[in-house]
Amino acid sequence: MQRLDGPDVRLVDYFDMIAGTSTGGLITAMLAAPGNDSKRPLCSAKDVVEFYLWYAGRVFPQAR
Repeated sequence: MQRLDGPDVRLVDYFDMIAGTSTGGLITAMLAAPGNDSKRPLCSAKDVVEFYLWYAGRVFPQAR
């Protein structure tokens, strides 16, 4: 979508409501949380992927 609508477009620009539970709730919060200096969301979908690649094992540890 960024190729069509520009680099500042975010998922929340296309939906009136997003929701989730467990990991979906974390993703929803990251995509919808407002940034510090604007009304734009704090994270992009790319940021969410990077977060999960780095923190998934800590957030959702596997039983050994």
